[in-house]
Amino acid sequence: MRRVVITGAGIVSCIGHDLATVTDALKQGRSGITFNESYAEHNFKSQVSGSIDQAELDTSGIDRKLKRFFSDASLYAYVSALNAIEQSGLPLETINNNPRVGVVASSGGASTENIVNAVDAMREKGLRGVGAMAVPKTMGSSVSA
Repeated sequence: MRRVVITGAGIVSCIGHDLATVTDALKQGRSGITFNESYAEHNFKSQVSGSIDQAELDTSGIDRKLKRFFSDASLYAYVSALNAIEQSGLPLETINNNPRVGVVASSGGASTENIVNAVDAMREKGLRGVGAMAVPKTMGSSVSA
């Protein structure tokens, strides 16, 4: 087994969007689980969730055209990866096309909202009504793609 060096870490979660905030929340025992109004409107038995406020998420460094392809999960993973790269202090020249540099990313799953929207569009307008943007937004592997 080979050794690895972890030079940076990034996180986007319901308790924070950076490592320091999340670490502090965990140490303080703060939860990001809150009442979810839309769950109540849909009469879900459980009306709590760990939602992420996208208004607080810094996406300023992401190209607008690229962002169109992102589901929520892939956006969070991308922001996390950017934060990890920034924290590492490694120059982009060292990272790009370097087989010795990698990013480990994970997610709880694909964006359910995007899947529901794609199915609704297909039911209303047929297959052509779904649109090409639905594919990358609904892929379970969008985080690693």
